[in-house]
Formats: sequence, C-alpha cells, structure tokens
Amino acid sequence: MTTATRRVRQPAPLPDHGDARRYRRGCHCRDCTTAATAEARKWKYLRDTGRSGYVPAEQVIARIWRLRAAGMTDLEIRSAARLAAPHLYQIIRSQTPVRHSTAARIFAVAIPENTSEPSRNGAHVPRLGTRRRLQSLVAEGWPAKELDRRLNTGQGYVAYLLRGEGNDVVRLRTAEAVRALYTQLANEKPEDHGIPAHLAKPTRTRAANKGWAGVDYWDADDFDNPDFVPATSATPRYIELAENGLELERLGDTRQQAADRLGVTKDNLQAAIGRYRKATEKAA
Repeated sequence: MTTATRRVRQPAPLPDHGDARRYRRGCHCRDCTTAATAEARKWKYLRDTGRSGYVPAEQVIARIWRLRAAGMTDLEIRSAARLAAPHLYQIIRSQTPVRHSTAARIFAVAIPENTSEPSRNGAHVPRLGTRRRLQSLVAEGWPAKELDRRLNTGQGYVAYLLRGEGNDVVRLRTAEAVRALYTQLANEKPEDHGIPAHLAKPTRTRAANKGWAGVDYWDADDFDNPDFVPATSATPRYIELAENGLELERLGDTRQQAADRLGVTKDNLQAAIGRYRKATEKAA
C-alpha cells in the first residue's frame, strides 16, 4: 500500500520593501506602510469619484499577448511586471477585472524594440489598435494615400486596414510601424506638412461622417482596449487626464502616484500633461 504524497503549495516570492503587497504579507516597516497607505488612498479616491478600481481583463490580456508576440517569455514578463507565476496565468484564465495597480505594472513593460528576430517578423497581433490609430490620423486630415507613402506600403493598404477587411490580425512589424507613425504625426497639422487644404478638409469630413475620433479623444492605452469607445462630444481624453493628474500633484501626490490613482501608466500621464500645457500655451 502506497501513501499519496500531498503537493505543498509554495508561497510567491516576497515583494521588495515599499510594496503594499509586502505589507499585506506582514511587513509593517515605514516603506511598506507608506505604500499600503498610498494604495488605500488611491482606492478611496476611485470610489469617491465613482470609478472602478479595476481594469477590464481584455485590455490587460491583450497587452500580455502583445508582449508574448514581441518575443518576450512569460518569465521575462513576470519579472518586468513584478508578478508571481500564478498571478499571470490567473489573469489570462479567469477573464476577471484586474486591479489598476497590477494593470499599470503590466502596461509599463516596454515592447521590445528589436524587430530583426524571425519570431517577431512572423508574429501577429490584433488589428484593432492599428485600425484605430490610422482612423484617428485620418480624422485629423491625413489622407490614406499620404499614410501609405509614409509607411512605405503599397497603395491602398492603409485603406484596407481602415476598413478592417480580412483576418482580424496584422503583422507585428506593421502594427509597430503604424504606432511609430502615429506618435510622429499625432500632434501635427497636415497642412503644415505639405498636404493641401482642399485634400485635408474633405478627409476630415469623411472621417467625421464615419464616426472616427481624432487624436484628442484617445490616449496610448485606449487604442488596444476593445471596451473603450471615445466620446467625441465630451472633454478630450488628454485634457481630462492632465487636469486630474495635475490636481492630484497639487494635493501632494507624485506623478507616479497620480498615474496609479488614475489607472494609467506614468508615461501616458506625462504625455497628456505635456500636450495639455502645449495647448494652453498656444491658446494664451
């Protein structure tokens, strides 16, 4: 008669000092207590402003999928996002909303820039973010033919991506090229770059008729979030984000703490504040 051996579950590695998760594991040093207090303040702020303290699972899973497609291993993702192995797979399997603080760490993991590896060249990602970035540029007056030229693609390829025909995925290198082009052109006026007004104006009109939102109504993470729908009649997203972030800083938060409270990465908040200040200076 043999005796069954019980598998003993191993605890996750202890987080560094200054992490609220370490406080919950029993460490009440000054740094861990400060982190736990900041987290509690963040949740109270979200509740008081009628916001959820969670991010939709689809948005977080899409980011993990992109990191995998870019050639990162799960171990590299977990290490960069400071996640325990069970936590990463729980997010993927459970499909339940993810804490803002956890989601922010995952979105802070940079997409590898080296595109020369075969695994990256052959990788595919969901087309949604690529299509939305192109639509927002068209909404600003950039004709599809000009975007074709700047992307160095065959004529008509951007129009094909805009319509969303074919498979609902696009090559990773195409998605990254569109992302880079969007970053380059998002705050530029087509007429200042050689696009005649008689082409830019009807381009904007056609985009408006299709309901495509311009760059003012998006931030970097919104494009790949299938649950986000820009409200073009509301205050532009970057203005709302920048004003809330600056107000939190005025009340004593650091920029990282403000970003955590607002459920975005520090880079996204930084970019929104930069655009906001630039727009304010122009209006003055």
